[in-house]
Amino acid sequence: MRTIILAYVISFLGLVMAIGGVWGLFRVVPGKNRPAPWRYYVMAFAMISGGIAMLGIAQALRLLVRIILEGLLD
Repeated sequence: MRTIILAYVISFLGLVMAIGGVWGLFRVVPGKNRPAPWRYYVMAFAMISGGIAMLGIAQALRLLVRIILEGLLD
């Protein structure tokens, strides 16, 4: 049961991280005064990809729990 809760917490945090990266990407849009440095764009893309990776890890953990439970029920 704790593993399922952990998977949902990881997926929630991954979603929050991906949304934060998208929000940061929109905040980086250069203004009229000066363009934003490339490192700000890279940080936003890293947040998005990190969030998507966390979602994948959570999905793999849920799948692993399901495989183990179905293996125990046979």
